[in-house]
Amino acid sequence: MDQSNAASDAVARYYDADAERAWARMDRHRTEFAVTLRALAEHLPPPPARVLDCGGGPGRYAVELARHGYAVTLFDLSVGNLRLARQKATEASVTLAGYEGGTATDLARFADASFDAVLLMGPLYHLLEAEERAEALAEAGRVLRAGGPLFAAFISRYAAHRDAAQRVPTWLVEDAARAETLLTSGRLAGGREGGEGGPQFVAYMAHPAEVAPSCWRAGFEVLAVLGVEGLVSVIEDGGVNVLTGAAWDAWADLNYRVAPDPSIHGCVEHLLVVARKPRWRPVLRQIARQLDAAGVRYRVVGGASPALHGVPLIVNDIDIEPDAAGAYAFQAHFPEHVLEPVALREGDAYRSYFGRFDFDGVTVEVMGDLHRREGARWAPTSAVTETMVDLDGVPVRVSTLEEETLAYIRRGKLARAAQCLSYCDHGRLVALLRGEQTTMVL
Repeated sequence: MDQSNAASDAVARYYDADAERAWARMDRHRTEFAVTLRALAEHLPPPPARVLDCGGGPGRYAVELARHGYAVTLFDLSVGNLRLARQKATEASVTLAGYEGGTATDLARFADASFDAVLLMGPLYHLLEAEERAEALAEAGRVLRAGGPLFAAFISRYAAHRDAAQRVPTWLVEDAARAETLLTSGRLAGGREGGEGGPQFVAYMAHPAEVAPSCWRAGFEVLAVLGVEGLVSVIEDGGVNVLTGAAWDAWADLNYRVAPDPSIHGCVEHLLVVARKPRWRPVLRQIARQLDAAGVRYRVVGGASPALHGVPLIVNDIDIEPDAAGAYAFQAHFPEHVLEPVALREGDAYRSYFGRFDFDGVTVEVMGDLHRREGARWAPTSAVTETMVDLDGVPVRVSTLEEETLAYIRRGKLARAAQCLSYCDHGRLVALLRGEQTTMVL
């Protein structure tokens, strides 16, 4: 048995041994439950959207979402969890869309884009290897429709040490090797719940600085990272947990309000990434395929360009620079998407053969033969450099990141330039700044 299978078996045995404990955990940690529900309410599409609760345990969130009319499929590694979830759904008089067993790294039974939202609020902290966590995120992205939200939970790196400080402060010296391994690597394997012979708890505890980047690398756009215990991590017992009514709601609201504050993320037990599968990526794939097949030259610029280079940016629209003939060719290939037909348009600062298009809610702006006003004349301002970037198997022509960054600097968009700088080839950027490499961006 390989290490991965051994860890999966240990996780399944842990939850099979006491699924009721997993269900009741949200009663012991009411703030985590309340803050997470607020995040779901804010970001989920309206019911009856299709939701995959992947690694959803005994179905605490699945049952709650089913109460609100969502079509929830519960998927979990533990037979005991799935059995208890059926019982809890019956007691709540709700119906789940399905109960499926398996591992989050293999969702092959589900078709591409078959869910409107995915909850991944358990598997990532039971997968010890980075490659496994990447596989789980990739599978979640595959079954999620474009534009749909992902909710991915992580145990924070210092959660076990904080728990030990409260419950078993001698652990730091009595099990010093394991405490040090956990602190430096995030891996917890071999610990026992309930003493020797109890079920093994296997976990990976993520540093706060790594959770958002792992989701960006998987192709998601990160909307928020939430410390779901808020200000009451480890101190809720005997305090806010006994509250009801307006007092409880006030504390839950406050903790949701502060949950995005990165200053608390090292001092909570769980981090929740709220992310989205971008809608622009499949749109750009479609456009690139058709333009390349037709021999239309183009270049992706604007926000999509640095995003294609790996800069973690949320892309609101797609900007494409062809020449004038290419702008009209674009319109000819996508006539059903026209919002504003291509025409020569002049503003105070720019002139181009401009057209605006809509692809299922994604705006695409085409700027053929782009010029910028310089005094009494128009100067060409298109990018000179370009490279090819792979977009989910389709090559896309983009300006180089260094030239895009220089354009941001020259146009006074310094915050965006700062986001790009660390991803640039500094030698190429310096050559552009010194004029050693030709550029027409202004």
